[in-house]
Amino acid sequence: MLKNYLRTAFRNLWQHKGFSFLNIMGLTIGMSACFLVFLYVKFELSYDDFHSKGNRIYRIVTDINNPTETLHFSVAAPAMPVAAKRDFPEIESRSGSIPAASWSGAGM
Repeated sequence: MLKNYLRTAFRNLWQHKGFSFLNIMGLTIGMSACFLVFLYVKFELSYDDFHSKGNRIYRIVTDINNPTETLHFSVAAPAMPVAAKRDFPEIESRSGSIPAASWSGAGM
């Protein structure tokens, strides 16, 4: 019975070549796009999974409110980690980061 179904399917594919090609290409492109979206989402959700205590890592950022706009910076003042560790005893350790422009001399 399965043999008859396959024979009928291939016969229809062979008789309607253009329509079959269009459908198969659409299915291929759709499945490829779905797979790429899945890989992208998996990568984004697995970022920093290599840390054994990743759920305990936090990042301090700076927001400066002006009358016209709000400026968002990905770094805090150099004294911020020291003050946070002093004021919050539950902080086990801290680290700081320097913007890449400071290393390369760009933006100076």
